[in-house]
Amino acid sequence: MWLMLVMLLGLLPSTSYTQMCYSCSGICHSEPCNCQTGQCAAEHCFIERKPTETRGVYRITKGCVESPSRTQANCDYDHFADHLQCICHGKFCNDHIFLLSHNLQYRKNLTCRKCSERDPDCSETCQGHWCHEDSTTGASGCGYGPPSLPFFFKGPELFFHTSKLCITMSRGSGVPRRHCICNRNYCNQVRQAYRNTQTTSVMPDLPLRQCFNCELTTQDSAVTASCKQNRCRGHYCTFARHQHILPGGQPITSEKQGCLNVSHSDQIHLGCSKKWLQGAYVEESCACNNSDLCNRDSFTASSNYQHFYLAISLLVFYYYHKI
Repeated sequence: MWLMLVMLLGLLPSTSYTQMCYSCSGICHSEPCNCQTGQCAAEHCFIERKPTETRGVYRITKGCVESPSRTQANCDYDHFADHLQCICHGKFCNDHIFLLSHNLQYRKNLTCRKCSERDPDCSETCQGHWCHEDSTTGASGCGYGPPSLPFFFKGPELFFHTSKLCITMSRGSGVPRRHCICNRNYCNQVRQAYRNTQTTSVMPDLPLRQCFNCELTTQDSAVTASCKQNRCRGHYCTFARHQHILPGGQPITSEKQGCLNVSHSDQIHLGCSKKWLQGAYVEESCACNNSDLCNRDSFTASSNYQHFYLAISLLVFYYYHKI
């Protein structure tokens, strides 16, 4: 019986940090683009390469990641054709970017509508791995690499049971925004975008939770207290934090709390994903739905997630013990 309990508790998310990763950031004017100064410890490492505002100049970033959203540990495009990201497990595995052609073989190229704002006469198109649209602004285009939606796992599994997923996000005082991704030719047509603003997919099996609805980029305690009084209701509560540490050691933090309503829920990333560089910055992204106001902070959102799995484990243990 106790062996069964130990095995069930093993299903809980691990919090042990066992691997060393490179932790650095730099600007590259030519290939190879690399940095190898600094280190941090985590179960997974990451390396990213993104363009800067200067044409032909890239920024490379290496660091640690906890509970990554990527469902496959490899190097791949990250939403854009000129953004690359690698997730790996192993000692200093984030040494270089290796974009292997066999990682891309499962994909097909799609033709998508590409417009920067809502325009019924837009005729621009692009070629990508999946299509996206913002029904609030009418913006649309192509996505590259694993299918990606905020607070969802990033991987081909997103389209295993549907060809289109939509979410509506409410954060702070802004207007709720609806985002959709799909994997068929011209699936983000402007008429479909208009129709999405008129209809909302309902998940009757998901309870609506009350969530904190606050967006802050200041450390003013008075403003924080006032903002924390705002509420919204959704299928999930969300929490996102970005902390950038200045050279002098002063942290600048922004936090976003809100609600997430979804058309499909099987690939939602419950709990928190965390990415950081030693002494440079921290990014956290959390989703929870097992209690009201579970998005108070990352600790609360993560704790709710772990407590949920613990409860399931104990219930299963009790069932087998009773048998």
